[in-house]
Amino acid sequence: MKKLEAIRHLISCWERRDVDALLDCLTEDVEYYWHVGSPPVRGKDTMRKFLQNYSGTYEQLRWEIFNHAERDNLLLVEGHEELLDRKHDRKIQQPFMQAFEFEGNKIGRWRDYYEPENLKPPAAEEAQA
Repeated sequence: MKKLEAIRHLISCWERRDVDALLDCLTEDVEYYWHVGSPPVRGKDTMRKFLQNYSGTYEQLRWEIFNHAERDNLLLVEGHEELLDRKHDRKIQQPFMQAFEFEGNKIGRWRDYYEPENLKPPAAEEAQA
């Protein structure tokens, strides 16, 4: 399976909320860097817990890839996601970059880059104004 096809499959698994199928796209010792400066999520068991917590807070309404670049075992993607912030009942528009490092057909490292300001709760935004 080509790398971009593998990521589109991963997105499809998440859209169906099939966490087991998503985890099957990852190596056992996967490292997921979800936020620059925070420690990564390591391993499938921890990733499962992370996804459960994430889906309790956000509902991913759309996850689209617009551009990509590939070299050796690395795939970079640029895109846009739309999230529903369940706690504050608001939609968030989020551009992103993601880097996926493959080990064979599985993702061994996954890094997200996005604008964290977009995820701040409305009260925090108003306090800064």
